Amino acid sequence: MRTGAGCHRLVGSAVCCYASRSIGRERRPVPLDAKRVGGRTPAHKNLLALRQTPWEATITAIEAHALGARESASLERGLLPTPALRGDDFHAASRYVPGRAHALLSGDFYDIVQTEDSTVHVILGDVSGHGAAAAALAVHLRLAWRTAVHCGKTQLEQLCILERILVDGRSDDDTYATVVSVVFPPGGMTARIVSAGHPGLLLRRSEHIRWVEPQIGMALGLFPGIRDWTETDLALSPHDRVVLFTDGLFEGRITPSTRLGEDGLLQLALQSAHLPGQEFVDALVQGAARKAAPFGGLVDDVAVLHLGWKTARATEAARPSAESAGAAMHDPAFNAA
Repeated sequence: MRTGAGCHRLVGSAVCCYASRSIGRERRPVPLDAKRVGGRTPAHKNLLALRQTPWEATITAIEAHALGARESASLERGLLPTPALRGDDFHAASRYVPGRAHALLSGDFYDIVQTEDSTVHVILGDVSGHGAAAAALAVHLRLAWRTAVHCGKTQLEQLCILERILVDGRSDDDTYATVVSVVFPPGGMTARIVSAGHPGLLLRRSEHIRWVEPQIGMALGLFPGIRDWTETDLALSPHDRVVLFTDGLFEGRITPSTRLGEDGLLQLALQSAHLPGQEFVDALVQGAARKAAPFGGLVDDVAVLHLGWKTARATEAARPSAESAGAAMHDPAFNAA
């Protein structure tokens, strides 16, 4: 809907200006000269009534709706995550695509925080359902997670807190959230992963990419209190990148009866393996959307993160343990994947 200068010109040509003149004690509005209201002739004086015509009321409603939409967009934009990195030694690229039309927020959420000891903490989650309720709950979970990180809570403690908040804040018992928490300790040689019902991830090593499936525990709120989450340590090499995403990225249909799936997503990733971080992320989302376009497109929310220590930090950290780094680079499990 157009609401800019063109709309104001339209309103200006339809809404008449009034002057007031005194007639004894009575003051009544009268039209200004017709030339000053767009050259209206006497035949159009019926537009100068004190009350708005239905057409004018429609224009006013359109403008009010546009103003409300701008204010809502401004509010949603303020609630979007802003990664809190303390330096430039960590790489983080992202893409966030809400499934709701014209929305900026969705039930998917993520955040990135680097604490004083240089450790980088990452969260990526997906609240079930769609609409404003899921988006609001996602914001609560993200803010609670950041607070828990700054309070020094462990990954497992963080998930316990998030589950309590989800259970207290959800509108029905069927609402749950899948979450993956990743910690990158300073040094760049490992990533510690905790998954609560979340899909796997991609590990980029130069132009080689493989699917990684960490130990997966129960989704938050699915069966409250069953906290079977465990930590998985992922060995990293200096140039490695960890790619996290929500299931909306690979659940689009590519035929009437087939979804892209994990294998299809991996193939898309391999086709874009030569691209740098942000371009890789964009190509991944665009490729999935292009394949799903003939069958309704990507109907679910999508969030993607591309993460890792930059080369300078990782290389410096690798020097004391070059032998172990070389062993990681030639890990048979990786090369066979």
